Amino acid sequence: MNTFQMIKAILVLTIIGFIAAFSLSFMNRLTSESIAKQDQEKKLLSLPLVLPSYAIQKENTVTIDDQPFTYWEASKEENKVVKKAWAFIAEEKGYGGPIQSIVGIDDTGKILGFTILSQSETPGLGARCTEITSNETFFDHFFKRNITNTEAIQWFQIQFQGLDTNKPLNILKKGDWNNTIKDALLQQNAITAITGATITTKAVTLSIEKGAQKLKKALTLHEVKQ
Repeated sequence: MNTFQMIKAILVLTIIGFIAAFSLSFMNRLTSESIAKQDQEKKLLSLPLVLPSYAIQKENTVTIDDQPFTYWEASKEENKVVKKAWAFIAEEKGYGGPIQSIVGIDDTGKILGFTILSQSETPGLGARCTEITSNETFFDHFFKRNITNTEAIQWFQIQFQGLDTNKPLNILKKGDWNNTIKDALLQQNAITAITGATITTKAVTLSIEKGAQKLKKALTLHEVKQ
């Protein structure tokens, strides 16, 4: 191969490499934008679930502890009194990776709703954090009770409703959540852990506790700016 042929081959390979790199970069950008759009849509669709009966007013993203923190302001009128509420993104590392959720709280710090947005926990264990089950109990089946208001529920997520974020969120081992243990758990500001998935359970409660503290900081910053 003479010098001209070598230069020609190098140029061809360089051009091919450039085109391949450009195509890969372009596809990655398209994919990233698509994923980001889907994530945002999922968050917006989840807002009515965690802030039931509230009207969403505004989305905010601020820097708290050198990290971006996103939260939403909401309000509703009740007996001619305007009540405020907020939703925020909570995230903490679980057993298999980050667990991201969206949490709604009222102006007293009580959780109005909680939904897990993404997780990569172990199937059959930590992944049960998004499990859907019936609200019927073993005794309902055993005594063949005629339950007319049965519904599919996300048992792990629903138990956060009513908990106070101003206090530590406790974890008890009571088996899968059901209506018979609801009041006892609320009195202790607690949830029941996922059997065999303590790390997942702790990651979720910790993410909510941290998120609630970040929200307080964000609201304080907002008041200072005003």
